[in-house]
This record gives sequence, structure tokens and C-alpha cells, in this order.
Amino acid sequence: MSHALESKTGVDGPVTLIKNYAVPAAEAEHFVEVYRENARIMSTQPGFVRSRLHRALADAPEARFVHVADWSSGTALDRATANPEWLASLRRMFDDPGLHITSEPAAYRVAVELHPF
Repeated sequence: MSHALESKTGVDGPVTLIKNYAVPAAEAEHFVEVYRENARIMSTQPGFVRSRLHRALADAPEARFVHVADWSSGTALDRATANPEWLASLRRMFDDPGLHITSEPAAYRVAVELHPF
């Protein structure tokens, strides 16, 4: 198996990718535009379930975002993150001189789940 297809998550079951982003408040709208293109690429990958970008209600001096994406498996996520088109889009986003992004990505699996009775 090629290195690009090896699972980094070690999970064959469903996973949720959660990324925290912080950008200067003045760059928030530009970040959303750039993020949208990056997310569009991922949404076409096998195993993608859904993605949402949440923005904190208060900005000062940074706009804070949380990206939550559900994947059918960690293996599917790992394969998707090896996609050259997505990697190039990610590189453009972080190299954009008009954006000053900090981010903390991590993949999670459900530890506790509650439903209404």
C-alpha cells in the first residue's frame, strides 16, 4: 500500500474532524471565502459526510471559527487529506499574504452520545 493511503488516524469507523481557526477580525470575510473553496474540494472526496464552519458570536480582536466535518471513516479522511488538489488549496490558504491564520486540527471519534428520550 502506498504511504498516501496508510491511515494516520488508525480508525476504520466514523470520525469527526474539528479545527479551530483564529484570524484577525478584519480578515474574517476573506477567510470564509478561501475556506469555502478548500471545503468544496473536500466535499467531493469519498467518505465525506458533511462539513460546517461555525463563527463565534463575538470578534475582538480575532474572529474565531470552528470547522466540524464528519467522515464515514478515518481511513477515508486520511485518503482525502492526501488529495493533491486539496493540499494545493490548503497551501494557498495558509500562504495567502492577506490572511494570518492560526489553526489546531484534530480528528475525533465519539466518546459519549446523547439523544432525547
